[in-house]
Amino acid sequence: MIHKIQTAGNYYVSLEVKTVKWIPCLCISKDTSLLTFNRAETNQLNAIIQSIDATNYMLKEYWSVNIWSESFKVFISEFRGIKSFQIRQWTVSPTYSGFGKLGITLPTYKIKELHMHMKTVMQEL
Repeated sequence: MIHKIQTAGNYYVSLEVKTVKWIPCLCISKDTSLLTFNRAETNQLNAIIQSIDATNYMLKEYWSVNIWSESFKVFISEFRGIKSFQIRQWTVSPTYSGFGKLGITLPTYKIKELHMHMKTVMQEL
């Protein structure tokens, strides 16, 4: 089952349980970004998402994880006064260290909706 969270305009963040190389995984996508988490990583991600206080969004990094050869960070940030929940690729190379192209962003007012969808996803996984 595909779970969609509308962000801005006609953009959606989609959550779906798929089998990748015979392993059930959570796939989170937005536009051209696709993030894939195995069961253990999904459990950790769910614990982080459920622990975020929906009444007081702290600007901080909640989780950093290496998935295959990629590094990702889960955090709440603020840009131009607007807070958002992000899962972003972290890139380290000889010429650049910082956020890469892959990632999803949700406004913080959508975190409650993300909580609900993650509960359903965990039952599907």
